[in-house]
Amino acid sequence: MSEKVFRETRIQIGILKSRGVIIKNKKWAKQTIRLTNYYNLINGYKEPFLQKGTNYEKYFFGTTLEEIHALYEFDRKLRIITIEYILEIEKQAKSLIAFSFSKEHGHKNYLKPENFDTQGAKKQKQVSDLLSDLYRKIEYNKNRDLSISHYVHRKKYIPLWVLVNSISMGDISKFYSNMLQKDREDVARRMKWGLRENQLVSCLFFLCTFRNRCAHDERLYSYLSYASLSDNMYFRYFHINSKNTNNYFAVMTAFKMLLSKNRYNEYIERIEDLFDELSKDLSTIPIKKIKKIMGIPTNWRSLKKLN
Repeated sequence: MSEKVFRETRIQIGILKSRGVIIKNKKWAKQTIRLTNYYNLINGYKEPFLQKGTNYEKYFFGTTLEEIHALYEFDRKLRIITIEYILEIEKQAKSLIAFSFSKEHGHKNYLKPENFDTQGAKKQKQVSDLLSDLYRKIEYNKNRDLSISHYVHRKKYIPLWVLVNSISMGDISKFYSNMLQKDREDVARRMKWGLRENQLVSCLFFLCTFRNRCAHDERLYSYLSYASLSDNMYFRYFHINSKNTNNYFAVMTAFKMLLSKNRYNEYIERIEDLFDELSKDLSTIPIKKIKKIMGIPTNWRSLKKLN
């Protein structure tokens, strides 16, 4: 692999032109490349516009820099919308977990192995690792986080409903998955009618990976998570292969399982608007190509109508 070296913007534009990209407005092109970073813009979003089977990088005839930038903008807006709903789910999950767990195990000295599912050596280790990690974070934050500092220094304990505000979605996902089954079931019932505890375990862990992707401002539309969403009725309805449950359509499915009907419909409308906006800006490739990369089936709008 050749070494990446610094190049002036005019040279970068020249390279794009030599590979078939149409530059309509050189001044706009220079400004756009400098503001977005050539690597982030081109290397991040060129793939759908590239011809396959060539010995060198060549774009489809008629590809414009504006089209590549439109996909970049689509993805930026997709991240903003996606993290909004993930954060809503995270907040609700933390609140319900804190309520249900505190109701059963109290608000003092509750971080004990007997309050969690420790059946089997694997679960025992998971619980041990979880508790050790939580104690480390309490220790780390006791002089940095005012809410934790107040309870640790004045009350000598910290209620779970305070602690959850200072831990990550990954932490709360692990916390929930290691709770006693009856406690997990109580949370799932309160989260949404008909939701099973194993489904909530899967959704929280899976969405955590996309939350991190959004938070780090990384390409989202084509992202394939290392975690997969577990099998569910929606995947079966669309005949989704078990190997294809780690893409953006899986996010849409997880939202369907967790969000209220009104919030989900609002989310879908915003996604539809995004697709419509991008479709108007694309001329070289069809919008269905982007949807395919995202794992979205042709009849995806049926998801909105399903119970």
